[in-house]
Amino acid sequence: MKSKKRGYLLLEGIVSLFIIVTLSLSFYYILFFSNNYKNMIQNKVELYEQGEEISFQINKLLENSKGIVSIRDTNGKTIFEDNKSYIKAESIKCRYRDEYNKTEKDREISFKRNNKLFINTLNSGGGSEAGGYEIGDYVDSINIINNNNKISIKLYLSKGSQKYETEFNSYIRMF
Repeated sequence: MKSKKRGYLLLEGIVSLFIIVTLSLSFYYILFFSNNYKNMIQNKVELYEQGEEISFQINKLLENSKGIVSIRDTNGKTIFEDNKSYIKAESIKCRYRDEYNKTEKDREISFKRNNKLFINTLNSGGGSEAGGYEIGDYVDSINIINNNNKISIKLYLSKGSQKYETEFNSYIRMF
């Protein structure tokens, strides 16, 4: 007896194609959402690390200073005295020079419009010298309260759709 080899029927072909397309689309969406979730977690971790590093650098700068000279807000107004509410700062100038150490230069925490935070040294006239070093990325704003020797700072950072906020205090030692 001879057996006839028959091909797939049209119905079997359509069912097979439907199963293959369904599995392919399922794998695609699983990979797509997994990749988005991975990127979201990476952004959160990077913002947290940036916030911690910026907090450390600012704390070190403020706590080793002899006080705050001035704060310039984002509107260009310069504040020389203490304030009781948060000010959205663009520049925080810290005093390092005194009558005993005239070679030490004052320093400044400077927020740039490209969402970066820098520490600059100041010349004798109070202006920023060329150079400085970047201490953070992804900074939306830095808010500050100057109350005698207690400095309260709020940092707002964002990357992609992720946002991060941290608040910390620095204390200036009075000798």
